[in-house]
Amino acid sequence: MSRLAVVIPTRNRGGEAAQTVLAILRDPRDFELVVVDQSTDDRTVEALRSIAPDPRVRVIRSPLRGASNARNAGVAATSAPIIAFTDDDCRPDPGWASAVLRAFDADPKTSLVFGRVRLPPKEREDDYAPSFEPKERIQEGAVPMPDGDIGIGANFAIRRSVLAELGGFDPLLGPGAPVFRGAEETDLLIRALHRGHRVVNATECDVLHLGVRTGADVRPLHVQYQFAVGAAFGKHARLSGLKGVLDASRWVRFYTKMTMTSLVQKRRPRPGVLWYFVSGALSTFRYGIDRESHLFRERT
Repeated sequence: MSRLAVVIPTRNRGGEAAQTVLAILRDPRDFELVVVDQSTDDRTVEALRSIAPDPRVRVIRSPLRGASNARNAGVAATSAPIIAFTDDDCRPDPGWASAVLRAFDADPKTSLVFGRVRLPPKEREDDYAPSFEPKERIQEGAVPMPDGDIGIGANFAIRRSVLAELGGFDPLLGPGAPVFRGAEETDLLIRALHRGHRVVNATECDVLHLGVRTGADVRPLHVQYQFAVGAAFGKHARLSGLKGVLDASRWVRFYTKMTMTSLVQKRRPRPGVLWYFVSGALSTFRYGIDRESHLFRERT
């Protein structure tokens, strides 16, 4: 049995997904690689079929929407004890899969690994894409602040046993979700830290993120992600009592201070960051929460 499974969600981006798969296959190590295709046509399957046959690669179709649903389906279709995730607009470095395994092997207490996510050189001043540059190697206990180590879903890995304990990805969070279109990895990070797991931020696990937005596409991305981050913290404020409330309060204080500092320094303030975070947290009351799995559920 392979020690590593790689899961890639994709929807209507067959060419991009094929390039991501080719980048990962440059690592000769034995691993499972599953592409979960949520596309509305067969173009993704056809694009991946054009890749020279490699026994490590499989494509599964999923009728569900959302990255969280795709990742859960990919996990269910694999058996390796460590599962790594990246996106169809990312290009992992050669040896990425091996670097992920080494990060876990270096410390048996490691439960999650978030890798570095680089961006290409800017072509326009307002170009934007999520990235992650690790600062602290090890995270345990307290949930980091907004300017701390908040890894992103474009490059992370987790032990299968830990993911099962945490309940998997929340389908109401993440790209393609109906309301909270992001922060599925932040939600998982909070759950892991609250349950005493060790998180490692590994610069040696490196991917290039090509999903750059520009112009009018940038602000909606910021808004939807900040709203979803607020929902993740709001969920855990409801679940974890004082501990979760304190985590959310620290983020509110951070954004409030950031806004006031901008006003004092006569720079353009960004009160929307605070507003959407709080709005996302409060909107969680429209949903129930399963207290065993820590996942949102529709109210009946």
